[in-house]
Amino acid sequence: MEPAREPPARTRPPPPPAVRPAPAPAAPRPRSPAEAEGRGPEGLLRRSGSGYEGSTSWKAALEDTTTRLLLGAIAVLLFAILVVMSILASKGCIKCEAPCPEDWLLYGRKCYFFSEEPRDWNTGRQYCHSHEAALAVIQSQKELEFMFKFTRREPWIGLRRVGDEFHWVNGDPFDPDTNRIVKEHNRPGLP
Repeated sequence: MEPAREPPARTRPPPPPAVRPAPAPAAPRPRSPAEAEGRGPEGLLRRSGSGYEGSTSWKAALEDTTTRLLLGAIAVLLFAILVVMSILASKGCIKCEAPCPEDWLLYGRKCYFFSEEPRDWNTGRQYCHSHEAALAVIQSQKELEFMFKFTRREPWIGLRRVGDEFHWVNGDPFDPDTNRIVKEHNRPGLP
């Protein structure tokens, strides 16, 4: 018979490692509207993984559709301004022509030439015609006063008598009010 063996000594299992309780999760802080849209507190776009974390403000702003459209519109506008300025520069200076020929006077919207040479009505009319003009058609008292201010003689005007009636050389009807004005100043000025 075999001697009885003693059961192997039982060893105590090692105590389980000390477990520390996990800290309670911190209360979430309120998020700003920029953070709620996926932007960081500074307003820059932030994306987890491959993206915008730590990117500059220009790179982040270019990702915003509104900003891209605005920058595109500004670029198109600047290009258009550049094209217009190039065209204007290539044409040179634009010269404004004087409204009246040299030695003529502007009054209202008409040009007047006062000749110092004595002429009769027909010669005066031909002279005006050769300069693509006509004898003056008086339309107001001020216009008549202007004419008398710049001439030493009685000027020939574009009113002529046909029988007992007066007619303007340009075909305009004769106004009786003008008749009064002209007759007050008429010395020899009507043919």
